[in-house]
Amino acid sequence: MVKQTNNLVTKPNFRRPPVSIGQLLVMIGLFLTAFSLPLLDWRFYLSGFEFNISDFLILLTAAIYFISRIFSQLSGQLVRAWRWPLAWPAAIFLAIILLSSVLSPWPVAALKYSLRVIVFVYLFYIALPFNALDSWPKWRWPLAGAIIAGIYSSVIGLWSLRWQDLHDAFFRVQPMAIFGHWWLGSNHNLLAEFLVISNFFLLAWGRFSKNDRQRRILDIVFIISVVITLLTFSRAAWIVMIIQLVLWWLSINNRRQRIGWLLAAALLVVVITPLWLKMDSLQTANYSSTENRVLLTQIAWEKVQQKPFLGWGSGQFLQLVDNNLRFRAKYGDPIDSHGVLQKVAAENGIIGLIALAILFVSLVAIWWRAWLNNPKARSWLTPLIIGALGGLLFQLFNTSYYKGKVWLPVALSLAAIQLLAYEKKAKP
Repeated sequence: MVKQTNNLVTKPNFRRPPVSIGQLLVMIGLFLTAFSLPLLDWRFYLSGFEFNISDFLILLTAAIYFISRIFSQLSGQLVRAWRWPLAWPAAIFLAIILLSSVLSPWPVAALKYSLRVIVFVYLFYIALPFNALDSWPKWRWPLAGAIIAGIYSSVIGLWSLRWQDLHDAFFRVQPMAIFGHWWLGSNHNLLAEFLVISNFFLLAWGRFSKNDRQRRILDIVFIISVVITLLTFSRAAWIVMIIQLVLWWLSINNRRQRIGWLLAAALLVVVITPLWLKMDSLQTANYSSTENRVLLTQIAWEKVQQKPFLGWGSGQFLQLVDNNLRFRAKYGDPIDSHGVLQKVAAENGIIGLIALAILFVSLVAIWWRAWLNNPKARSWLTPLIIGALGGLLFQLFNTSYYKGKVWLPVALSLAAIQLLAYEKKAKP
């Protein structure tokens, strides 16, 4: 299934094998789920539980997948054994967050959050795609959905500039209301955190192309997408993008290409720096935002000291902030932790933080081994991994740590690595 185009590059073979109606529906479901990942504010409420549109679609896709799987087994067809990605690290982390929730002062609310949010994300956004995407043609569908989602997010962000004062007020690429509803949310960070993923997925897609001209066009689109991401003037996006671009540059072996990308980065700095200086001189909200985050970190640290080992229970950071008079007096309604480390430390204690570190290190180890073991696939595997990594790094500063928009891209990278491993085993 992997086609060797030359001695240096191995690319997935996307020729379509025959599929059943059930498999086709699963592929469409995963495409639509990926396509809808940025639409966090398109919500449903079922039996007291809140679902955004991507949650609803992944549940529907899961139902179709398991019905199709059961039907195949009853029909005597061979069905690939179910596998648990990141099995032991994930099991350890989930066990800790459940134990922490049971021992919480608010056990019912904490357990509800643990099961509905954290366990849900692992089962449906990681394990389900990992098992359902068992061929390259299937894997391509959600990847395309994520890329298209990034493109329409960029277009909406650029369109928002039309309604902003570009001369005497702070302006930035940000979400905007469409038909009176803020489908992407109202915060620029919500836009930026998905673009740092989709940008590099777009770059990976370009590496699949057999046409050099088409690949160069997609490289230009990638550069434009990076500029749009930087124009959100999200400090987290700037930090994450710098890390991603450095990793990408270091992965390039061709000296000529390295110099070309370095010149492109230098030009990007020249273009962006004057805008950044202008925005910095106009912006006053950043200072309030910084003070807000410092206070949230102080609250987290205080709560860790009070319950250091297993914390206050999953999903209870809002409750802890609500009980803090300093925050309520200065900022009003409580908000969630702007950083996954502070959140996990306060909610699940030091043990929970260690379990999270084990999970992250295990994931990075899988990526690193795959990168070392598949030198011919690095041209597209590298940006795929960098994109998924960017979504995780962004959560050091934001609040989407348990969202599908962060973890489905991780599942896509793991599924691709699994397919590469299957290909190696299949070779004579």
